[in-house]
Amino acid sequence: MATQHSQHLYFGKGGTTAVHFSDSKESHTVIKPEEKGNNKIALWGDDNRYPQNFLETLRKNGAGGTSYRLMKAAHYGQGFRLNRTDQTDDGKEDKSVVPLSSQPDILHFFNRSKMPRVWTEVINNLETWNIAFPEYILSNDFSKVVSLRNQPTAKMRYELINPKTGLIENAYFCHNWQSGTDVKSEYVQKIPVVDIYASAEEIKEYCKKNKFHKFVMPIFYPMLDEIYYPEADHHSVYKNGWMEVVNNIPDFKKSYAKNQLNIKFMVYISDEYFVKTYGDDWQKYTLDKKKEIRQALSDAIDNHLSGNANAGKSIQTTVFKDREGKWVKGIEVVPLETKTNSDGTMLLDASGGNAEIMGAIGADPVLMGVGIPGNKLNGNGGSNKREALSILNALMKTKRETTLEIWRTLRDYNGWDATLEGDFAVTELTTLDKNPTGTENKF
Repeated sequence: MATQHSQHLYFGKGGTTAVHFSDSKESHTVIKPEEKGNNKIALWGDDNRYPQNFLETLRKNGAGGTSYRLMKAAHYGQGFRLNRTDQTDDGKEDKSVVPLSSQPDILHFFNRSKMPRVWTEVINNLETWNIAFPEYILSNDFSKVVSLRNQPTAKMRYELINPKTGLIENAYFCHNWQSGTDVKSEYVQKIPVVDIYASAEEIKEYCKKNKFHKFVMPIFYPMLDEIYYPEADHHSVYKNGWMEVVNNIPDFKKSYAKNQLNIKFMVYISDEYFVKTYGDDWQKYTLDKKKEIRQALSDAIDNHLSGNANAGKSIQTTVFKDREGKWVKGIEVVPLETKTNSDGTMLLDASGGNAEIMGAIGADPVLMGVGIPGNKLNGNGGSNKREALSILNALMKTKRETTLEIWRTLRDYNGWDATLEGDFAVTELTTLDKNPTGTENKF
């Protein structure tokens, strides 16, 4: 009764499961020939640290981190709600909220399992990895699910398919996966895997037969041809380098600002200045004395021109005729044109990169407060934000269906009221003339 991600699954006689897997390979799932067999894991990335490598890059990326935060918040909405759908006299659908307090068994379970946190953690994993690993804990007699928790996806690895059964029978939890981590280590926990397509009764019989009092039932967004771990489409900006490009810009600009020459003036001092200033004594001075006088003058000019307190000051100097009768300035200060990265190329790269990242993750720039790149109005009007939020909420429907597979498994396994449905309430922004609060909660 283990999980698989192929599109070909059917139940045979006696409730046994048969699976046919595609021969296609997923790009960041690595199966080494010497590891084929039971009790070996499917590496997630060449070094088995794809999730950790991704997070290391993501945590340096403001646009990526904020975009994921937006998607997680939109997915969760106003939180899980129970509801029941009835039919009105005119044949229309009427969905009404069912208070959790009116269902003592469900309320007790939700309180014991801290379900708001579980939902948040599951959604966090789904939005980041396209897969989550909820873990179910059963009663001693296997009759009830008594508790639920979420196992962090980044710390989970699948066991290789059992060639005898064609099934993924187990998953493994470890805080610090490496390419050579031994699954038999005391730091690795083995957890049975149950297929998401199994019914509550099939799960119950399977656990009784194998004496499993806990298991994970992975939930995941629809896949294409992956076998083990999802190829999340929003990870494209990590794989193609856009995140790295944007992440490198601050270091580049910091190094540029630190190392660039910051010279504002060119100061010309005529030799005649010293002759006119010191007269016959100038010719008598030693080279070291002349050098000392020149340095003192240079320092005095620097101190006079530099610093905010000296902004706007002027320099007075003598003007005299040289031996050829031409007027010569004793000291001349010429402002220099400072050439920095004034064309904004790097800023354009950052803007384009951020747009690519937000687009891949699905975060509308309007909701991010940065507007639409290239739009002079920046798309920051209230109506634009309302429409963007409404569209995002509508697109969340299929994602929430995946999350709600947990609720349906709990409801059916524990024998709760079959007419009860779950959903995540969403907030719809309205205009103040329609609602004084400016918001309206809906399923």
